[in-house]
This record gives sequence, C-alpha cells and structure tokens, in this order.
Amino acid sequence: MEPVIFNQRKMVTLFGFSKTHDQQKRYSDTIFELLDKIWKEVREKGLSHKGTNHVVYENGHHIFAGIELVLPPNEDSLLEKKDVILEKYAYCKHIGPYSELDKTYESIRAKVKASGDIHELPLMEVYGHWNEDETKLETEIFYNLKS
Repeated sequence: MEPVIFNQRKMVTLFGFSKTHDQQKRYSDTIFELLDKIWKEVREKGLSHKGTNHVVYENGHHIFAGIELVLPPNEDSLLEKKDVILEKYAYCKHIGPYSELDKTYESIRAKVKASGDIHELPLMEVYGHWNEDETKLETEIFYNLKS
C-alpha cells in the first residue's frame, strides 16, 4: 500500500507498559517484554480488549506498548494509560514479514519529504493478528508529522 498523508486528528487511548529501550538490545526484545507483561495483566484481570498490539516510539528511546480496552481497567490494574494524539500523519499498511518493514518506512519517508512535512515523534505501529504465514502479517504505521 502506498503511504497517504492525513491532515486530521487521530486519537487512541491505550493501556499498557513503558520503558526506555536499552540500545544494546534489539527493539523487538523490548517490545515483546512489554507485550508479555500486558497480556499477563489482561489475563489475570479478565480485561476485555480489542485484540491488537500498539507500540509507540517516543523521544529518548522511550517505548510504550499497549492495547485498546473495551472498558478502562479497575484501579487495582498495573496498566498505564496513554492517549496518543496525532494531528497530522502519514499512514501506511505494511503487509508482509516484519523484516521488510524498512522498505515501507523508506516509502513513507519519501512521501513525507515530497510533501514538505517533517516527521517528529511519536511514531505508532499497530500489529494485526499473528499469522504463521509471514507474507500475511499486517502492520499499520502512523508517522506523526509537523508542517
């Protein structure tokens, strides 16, 4: 899919966990650590959710991994709440192996450069449901823009 620039507000409320990424590790290690922690909490508390994983990359190598819940968790939940608000963003849906995400990002960066916009964090990836066939994996990318 070709990247598209949206000049409209996108807001999503997520519940999850965050940490500063250790640059000696792979990003996937940090992401899986956070997601494992989220799903453990969701199972233990019996929380109703929409089923997709979100990863938000922020300044200072800070990563927030979260999910959308049907209802906010009770006060005894350890999940952190995060509102992600994008006023203008480039969007692209990557279908295929995660190892080929760089090609999609190159396409997004070219579209943004041609538009005269500038990328600034946060950046959000939304992962579709797991599929053993890597060619069917879906990752939505929301690339925050500043005019």
